[in-house]
Amino acid sequence: MGRKIRMGLVGCGRVAENHILAAGKCADVEITAVAGGRKSGELGKRIGAKVLDVEEICASSLVDALCILTPPQFHYRYTMEAIKAGKHVLVEKPVSFSVDEIKEMKWAAEEKGVVCMPGHSYLYLPELVRMKKTLEEKRLGNPGYLYLAENYYMPPELTVKYTGPETDVLCHQLYLSLAFLGKPIRLSAFRTNIEGGANQTGGPQISVMMEYDRGTVAQIFVSWAAEDHSSDPWTFKIKIIGNQGSMHFSRRDFVENVGEGFEQSLYQEMFDREMKWFLEECIGRGNQPLSTMEDAKWVCRLHGLVMKAIEEKKVVEVSEWIK
Repeated sequence: MGRKIRMGLVGCGRVAENHILAAGKCADVEITAVAGGRKSGELGKRIGAKVLDVEEICASSLVDALCILTPPQFHYRYTMEAIKAGKHVLVEKPVSFSVDEIKEMKWAAEEKGVVCMPGHSYLYLPELVRMKKTLEEKRLGNPGYLYLAENYYMPPELTVKYTGPETDVLCHQLYLSLAFLGKPIRLSAFRTNIEGGANQTGGPQISVMMEYDRGTVAQIFVSWAAEDHSSDPWTFKIKIIGNQGSMHFSRRDFVENVGEGFEQSLYQEMFDREMKWFLEECIGRGNQPLSTMEDAKWVCRLHGLVMKAIEEKKVVEVSEWIK
């Protein structure tokens, strides 16, 4: 690829650490600048990167590409500023809750000839690439049922940094369902809270049911209410059942002892593989991301329909609301 790609990080919170680890495993990138958040000074000093204001980093000559790792409401602004300055962009999920904003990001990147890649990271894990390919090859026959779960207890000190599982988590399951099955024809959804003093955060939970034109049903369950320490934990789980076969994935299929507990190694691996694809395939070879900005638009639309189904307590026909 020639000289190393100079990377900047916009947003210096928890997920920045995953991107730093991922970049450290790639030979063709160096993190040259960071911006955003009260931890930016400490982070920049620790990794030897220049600390800039957010307004500076998007146009800075110190960077060729940016990872936009801020809360979602800032994604559009910083992504557009970076694209206009000719920077490649990896923008974390959810890309935006506005289809029009995603369209503008996509058009701007195409006009400038730069990469704008959604941070739909799970699709870069080999196990999920295999699931998608197996479905495309119809080796499972007709898929009857897709189950996607993400289930853990979110402590109060972290809960205050996020909006809720329907905002910060559900997009994972929506882009995976889109990759595996395409667009549903109708959906319903519920949001509840687990009552009781034991759940200081309120225990929010989201359940979504989606029906597809070939008779397939998908179920999504996302919860911040409790940990699952059973023999088959649903921390992050996918199951596909077809009339000729079935497949299973759990993020806890691979754990490593790190002294004071066990680390889910596949969690970091998805960032590693996503970063490698962004640098080598997208920037280096001009190939498409495994999940595109077009997919990001559909994730945004489906999220909006899920929220509509929750608010109106009704089954939503997808075709009636997608214009």
